[in-house]
Amino acid sequence: MAKPAMISDLGRAPYHRLSDSEVLLFVSRTLQPPLNDAGAPTVFAKLQGLSDILQRQAAILPALPDGPGKDRMAQAVASAGTLVAEIVDALTGAAKNVAAAPAAKSA
Repeated sequence: MAKPAMISDLGRAPYHRLSDSEVLLFVSRTLQPPLNDAGAPTVFAKLQGLSDILQRQAAILPALPDGPGKDRMAQAVASAGTLVAEIVDALTGAAKNVAAAPAAKSA
C-alpha cells in the first residue's frame, strides 16, 4: 500500500494563518479595478457591495441554530466588517490627501 504524501514531502510550507495586514493587502489589491477597463466599478462601489453582503449575512445569523459554527461565522462576519471599514477609512483618507495636494501646491 502506498504511503500518503506529507506536506514536507511535497516541498510546500505548512499552512499559516494570515495577519490582518496581509488580509487587508489582499482585499485592497483584489478590489483594485484593472487600469484599462473604464467601465469597471470603483473600489468604493465594490466595498459597498461587500459591506452589504456582510450585513445580510449578519442579519441571517440569528436564525441559524446555535453551535460552534455559528459562533465562528459571527466572529468572521464581524471581523470582515471591521476590515472593510478600515479599508474604506484608509482609502477615503488617501483620496482626501490626493485631492488636497494640488490645492496645497497652488497656494
